[in-house]
Parts: sequence; C-alpha cells; structure tokens
Amino acid sequence: MLTLTKDRALALAMLVITGILMAETRNIAPPTSWQPYGSALFPQILLGIIAVLSLLLLLRTWLVSQDVASSEPSRPRRSLTEWVRHNATVLSLFGLFGLYALLLPLIGYLIATLAFLMASLALLLGIDTRRKWLINLVVSCTIAPLVYVIFRFVLNVWLP
Repeated sequence: MLTLTKDRALALAMLVITGILMAETRNIAPPTSWQPYGSALFPQILLGIIAVLSLLLLLRTWLVSQDVASSEPSRPRRSLTEWVRHNATVLSLFGLFGLYALLLPLIGYLIATLAFLMASLALLLGIDTRRKWLINLVVSCTIAPLVYVIFRFVLNVWLP
C-alpha cells in the first residue's frame, strides 16, 4: 500500500509549488532590446532544478524500503523550548536571511551576499577547522561574484 511519508509529501508539495511558480514566470515581462534572455530565465532555471530534485526525492521514497520507516519508534511531543533548541540552526538561518534582506538595499548585493553566504555556511558547516574556513571562503567568494557577473553581463540585469 502506498503511504504518504514526510519525504513523499514534501516532494509532492514542492512539485505543485514549482509548477505554479513556473506558470507564473510566464507573466514576467518579455526581454527588452538590451536583455538577451529576459528576467524570467533565472527563476525558470532555479525552479527547474528544484523540480528535478523533488522528482528525485519522490523516486527515492519509492525505492527505499518501507521497513525502515515502520521500525522507527514514535517520539513523545517536545516542549517549545526543546523544539527551539532542537531547531536552532534552522531558526538562525531564517534570522540570517531576514538580516540579509534588510541589508541588501543598504550595503549592496556583493557585500551583503558575501556576508550572508559566509555566515550561513559557517552556521551549517561549522568553523572549527582550517579546512572548513577555507571551504567557506572559497565558496562564498566564488558564488557571490559569479552570480553578479551572470546577472550584470549575461542577463543585463542590475543588482542592488
């Protein structure tokens, strides 16, 4: 029997959301004479990647044995403080994203994005070794300028 697991529900929800958003990208204004690809290209690429990853997750839920999921014992409910403590990283990432959204118009794309990427990667990876610091710096200092160059010179879209 086909049961609705958390992963399967997430994959299905993400496929529905990406489908709706992909349809909405058709409402983005067409490219102007100075935009070779238009403003809808980047969201469509990201939504396509999310849809493919959601499909992979959905396929994985059918391939993984259901015996593993059924053998897990049920957990008792947690108090609010335990829940916050258990999800501190996720809540911190939401806070970082809010701060990024506030700082973006004030200090500009490159500086705000570099700071956001470095802080979020430090939160996710940790910074307890030299190797993790190096990975953090290389990824942050590569992705932020690369996205800026793609938007500015390939898509001809100005970033703040």
